[in-house]
Amino acid sequence: MSFSDIVGQLIQQGMSSASQGRLKHALGEGGLGSLMNNALGRDSVNSQSDKQAGGLGDILGSLFGSSQGGASNAQIGGIGALAGSLLGGGDGAVKGALGGSAMAVLGSLALSALKNWQQGQAENDGTVNKISQAEIEQISAPETAELCLKGMISAAKADGRIQDDEMKRIGGKLEEGGVTTEERQFVLSEMSKPLDLAGLINEIPNQQVGAQVYAASLLAITVDTESERAYMKQLAAGLNLDHQTVARLHQMVGASAV
Repeated sequence: MSFSDIVGQLIQQGMSSASQGRLKHALGEGGLGSLMNNALGRDSVNSQSDKQAGGLGDILGSLFGSSQGGASNAQIGGIGALAGSLLGGGDGAVKGALGGSAMAVLGSLALSALKNWQQGQAENDGTVNKISQAEIEQISAPETAELCLKGMISAAKADGRIQDDEMKRIGGKLEEGGVTTEERQFVLSEMSKPLDLAGLINEIPNQQVGAQVYAASLLAITVDTESERAYMKQLAAGLNLDHQTVARLHQMVGASAV
């Protein structure tokens, strides 16, 4: 079962009315594009089309640069181009592209938020905030994708149980997107379970994965009700994400603070 493919489909199809807008913001000037340009000391940001194609891949490739022991450009290659499929510009027949792009974007949001928060510590000892091979591997690990999927479904339950008509809508979109019957049934089964935020938090192994799950949750719901705001606060607290990291994630996806 490809959890990353399911995550990619849910993000592309939109679990909430805010999903597509937040994704575009994350890939554009207000999100990863401008924040990573700033982190690299660049004087200008890429054009909108470049940020949604090769630009994001170039930025990530530089940030992950192998000269400091990180992953090579070849290992990162194509992230920006794949991101286009998340915005509906890719070929849906390319199996795995959508899922790989989704996990790359979620992982990049998480690491950017955490490393900006940690920048002061890095400056104290002169180290460079490069991204390690282990961090790259964790971004796209099947276990991480499964937790991001569970996080999105859990967030959708913040206002109560997911209604039957909403489950049918999401299930139909997944079927149209080409996920397998087994994958679709897994999602519907998870949606029908009672909300268990404590159980989700207990499954998350570290802050990096926690920030990735938090980012996925922000793309899954609108966060416009007291129940949703309370849920996101509880999720952040349970994952030990400090205020600056949470604020950075909200800023990068264009979501209001909770």
